[in-house]
Amino acid sequence: MEGEQIELSVHTFHSAIPLLRVNPLFHKSRDLLQLPKVECTHGSRKILLTCVLDMNLRQGEFALSESAAKALRLTEYTWRMPAQILPQGVRFGPLIGILSNPLWDREKRTLKQTKQLPALKRLVEAGRTHGAVCFLFRMSDVNLRSGTVRGYVLHEGRWHRRDLPMPDVIYDQLVSRKLERDPNVQEKRQALTKRYKEKFFNDGFFDKWQIYEWLKESVDVKAHLPRTVRHTTMEKAIAFLNTHSVSFLKPLHGSLGLGIARFVRQRDGSVIYEQKQKTSSVLRGKASSSERALETFRTRLKQRPYIWQEGLPLATYEHRPLDIRILMQRDHTGEWKRTKMFARVAKSGDFTSNLTAGGDAMPVDDAIAQCLPKQEQKNRAKSQIRRLSQQIVDAVEKQSGKQFGELGIDLGLDTSGKVWVIEVNSKPRKTPTTEKGRQDLVDLSFERPIRYAIYLATSTSK
Repeated sequence: MEGEQIELSVHTFHSAIPLLRVNPLFHKSRDLLQLPKVECTHGSRKILLTCVLDMNLRQGEFALSESAAKALRLTEYTWRMPAQILPQGVRFGPLIGILSNPLWDREKRTLKQTKQLPALKRLVEAGRTHGAVCFLFRMSDVNLRSGTVRGYVLHEGRWHRRDLPMPDVIYDQLVSRKLERDPNVQEKRQALTKRYKEKFFNDGFFDKWQIYEWLKESVDVKAHLPRTVRHTTMEKAIAFLNTHSVSFLKPLHGSLGLGIARFVRQRDGSVIYEQKQKTSSVLRGKASSSERALETFRTRLKQRPYIWQEGLPLATYEHRPLDIRILMQRDHTGEWKRTKMFARVAKSGDFTSNLTAGGDAMPVDDAIAQCLPKQEQKNRAKSQIRRLSQQIVDAVEKQSGKQFGELGIDLGLDTSGKVWVIEVNSKPRKTPTTEKGRQDLVDLSFERPIRYAIYLATSTSK
C-alpha cells in the first residue's frame, strides 16, 4: 500500500549530522520515530536520516539539515511540496520531468517565451494542482553519470533554473523533429528509455510508414486503412498515380500537413497537382502525364523519405475537406479515455484541414449531420469512430511494444459513412485556451497526462 498523499512545509537548518525533525503532534510522526533510520527520497535521490522531535514545528512541517536537503536536491521552490509518508520513510514528490526544449534567457534570468511555453506552463500548473512537482528539461540538461538534470521550475510565477535529481517519470513533449534526430539526443534517449521503460511515456515521434505497418497488423483496423506504399522508385510511383484517380504524397516525418502533395488524374491522362509548402502557401500546377507531374517532385523525392497514399472519396463540408481529430489519453487510473473530439474543416481552396493553416473546428455531430444525408449513415459513422479510436491505441501499443499516455488520431469520413484512418500522432498539439470549443475539455487535456504520470510514479516501483 502506498502512503497517504500530504503537503509539507519544509525548512532547513544547520547541523553536522544529517537529521530530519518532525512535530510530535503530526499523526505520522510516531511511525517515523520508531524507525532506526528514515529513508527520504526525492526523484532518484535517496538518503537515510535520523529522525528527532521538534516541538517548535507546526503540524505538517518538516525540517531537514542543509546537508540532507542538498543531497536530495531540494531547493527553495520545493519548500512547500507534496509528499507521502511510507512505512520506510518519506517520499517527496512525485517528481515529473517534462522533456521539451525550454530556452534560457541569460539576461532576464528566466525562460524565453516560445509558442510551446504556455502549454508547458499549464502542464506544470496541473502537476501542482494534483499533487506533483513538475519541471521542464532538455535532453542536453541530463547528466547520466551523476544522475542529475538541470531543470526549469516555476516558482511564484517565474521560471528558475535548478539542479534536480532524475525524475520519477518522464513525459515526452519534445516537438522538434530536428532535435529528435540529433545523435546526442538519440544516445541519451536510448539510455533513458532503457532505464525508465513505461515511465518514459510518449517517447519519440512516429513516422507514417511505421504507423501503417503497425495498424495493418490489427484485423479490426486494417479494413479502415487506405492503400499505402513507401516511395522507392519513380517507375512504381508513376504506376501508383496511374492506378488511382487521386493520390497523396506524404513525407514520412512531417506534421501540420506541410510537404503533403495531392495529385488528381484527369480523364485525358493529365495530372493536376498541389503541394502544401507553408501553413499559408500551396504550390499548384498541371502536367500532361503522371511522368511529367513527378518530374516536378524528383528532387524532393531524393532528399527525404515519402509514402504514397490512395485518395478516398471523402465527405466534404460546404465543398471543403474535413477530418475528425480525436485526443485519446490515459487517466489517473491508467485507462484510455476519449478527452476531446472535433471536426476540422479546411479553409476554402485548401486540401488539408489543419487549424494552424486556417481551418475551422466544429462539433462532430454538426459535421456528420451536414455531410451524410441518411440517418443510417450517421449512426454507422459515430459507432465506427468510437470503436476505431480504441482499436487504434490498442494496436499501436501492441505493435510498438511501448506504452503511451496520449495519442492524437485523425479520421476521415467517406460519402457512404465509412471511417478511414488518416494519421496517428504521438505529440498531439494542445493549446491552453479555446475560442470555439469547451474550456473544461481543454483543461482536462492538460490534467490527464499529468495525473497519468502521477499514477505511474506512485502505483509501481521503479
